[in-house]
Amino acid sequence: MNSRKTIPIIHIVGLPGAGKTTLARRLSKILKVPVLCIGWHRARFPKTPIGEADAWIAVFKELSRNRWKNCILETTGLNSREAFLRTALPFEQMFTIKLEASRKTLAHRIRKKKKNQGGQWFYSAKYKDKYEFVRKLFKPFCKIPANCYINTNRLTKAAVYQRAFKEIDSMVSAW
Repeated sequence: MNSRKTIPIIHIVGLPGAGKTTLARRLSKILKVPVLCIGWHRARFPKTPIGEADAWIAVFKELSRNRWKNCILETTGLNSREAFLRTALPFEQMFTIKLEASRKTLAHRIRKKKKNQGGQWFYSAKYKDKYEFVRKLFKPFCKIPANCYINTNRLTKAAVYQRAFKEIDSMVSAW
């Protein structure tokens, strides 16, 4: 794939531990496009409803600066503002990759990451930690639509990347 070619927003969704950040970083290097992560913006604002709105406004401003293309958006896929994007943007303007994994796999990965990162790992005002977030939102997450579904349970990071890149390459060729 020509990394200079215009691409739609690559929206990577998944629950904590699914591999969103890993995939987004790798694709960003190859495609030479920025990663916009709602988590990074949430950390900059108070954990309140207004802070959440401010974080999303910051993400929307970045998407607008990128002219609603040529970037990777990393989120859980569960926020109503993401549903707005899916509805508001033309179908071909956003390509959604959904990373799926079992609850057991997600819990294992969260534990491993927490051990490596250490310290307090507060998730949001609504959920005390990522375990609770996964437990409560696993079923709603299963209902989120996507253009590409990748079950990461038994795949290596390289295999997830290869599968995602193949899907993006075929989509960009058709775009």
